[in-house]
Amino acid sequence: MVSDQENDVHEGPLDAYLALIKTKGVPTREINLRKHFLRHLVSMLEGLPLNGDLYREVVDQVLRKFPDDAASQEIFKTAAREFYNFWICDTKSLAKLTQAALVNEEPIHIHAAGSLSDLLAEMDRARSWVCTDWAAIERYLQQLYATGLAKAAIDVRERLLRLLMYVSREYPSSPRVYRAAVDAMLPLFTTPEGQQVFVSLAREFYYFWLQDPAAGIKHDSAPGQMNGNNQLAF
Repeated sequence: MVSDQENDVHEGPLDAYLALIKTKGVPTREINLRKHFLRHLVSMLEGLPLNGDLYREVVDQVLRKFPDDAASQEIFKTAAREFYNFWICDTKSLAKLTQAALVNEEPIHIHAAGSLSDLLAEMDRARSWVCTDWAAIERYLQQLYATGLAKAAIDVRERLLRLLMYVSREYPSSPRVYRAAVDAMLPLFTTPEGQQVFVSLAREFYYFWLQDPAAGIKHDSAPGQMNGNNQLAF
């Protein structure tokens, strides 16, 4: 059991987040679970830079200290994804959360039919489709170019990110939809290595998609770094 450290954390961002999810109808029991998890997360974030990579690393560390059943872990991961916007105190990022339905009795199921090449071809044929998140993709690609990454490798990342936006095009933009789209695309990669690389890409781009001004690229980490159970924590 993880002991409480309530007196060691700053309450501002956490209070704001808890107030928001309360207005969205999150059940009291789940609010308390999220609060308990986030208090420990915030205490470990104390003094660290506002950096998405560091945030993910700390989230992974805290998750390992909490119950590992699937239901509890899902609640904690959701809280971590949503709280990030409050931790960085960025109003543009928060807009995606405050406008989203954080509580929905119906789970989001996005179905990506066919193979990866089939879906890419379908996307290319969809002339009327407009990628509403192209500005975020372009910002991410610009950072990739700045690192000196080969153009061929950048082109592959661009295609996959555009496809990620394409498969979720019929849903309102929200972190839940983003994750559902990633989950839908994972089976398209036929090897564990391919899935790991895609998970790494999706996690890295997530902060650009949120319009986080501190979003950056971390090439020195192993490709496809993720939790042991292959679930996205973001």
